[in-house]
Amino acid sequence: MTDTVLYPSRLAHDANTVSDALRELGTATRRLLAAVLKSVLRARPMSQVVTAQQEADKLRAYADTLYRTDPRYADDLYAAANRHEMAVVSAMAPLAQ
Repeated sequence: MTDTVLYPSRLAHDANTVSDALRELGTATRRLLAAVLKSVLRARPMSQVVTAQQEADKLRAYADTLYRTDPRYADDLYAAANRHEMAVVSAMAPLAQ
C-alpha cells in the first residue's frame, strides 16, 4: 500500500501558478482575437467597396452599349449602378469608424 502526503502550502502555490497562467493565456487570446478581427474588418470594407465600384462600372459599360437603341432602359441601368454603389458605401461607413 502506498501513502501520499499532501502539503497544503505547496498545493495552494501550484493552484495560484496555474490560475495565473490561465489568466495570462486568456488575456493573450483576447488580444490576439481583437487584433485579428480588427485587421479583417479594416481590410474587408475596402475590398467590398472596390468590388461594388467594379460591378457598377460593368453595369454602366453595358448601359453604354444599349444607350443608342434603348435610352430609357440604359438610364434605368445607370440609376441601378448608382444605387448599388451608394448602398455598399453607406453600409460600410459605420465599420470604417
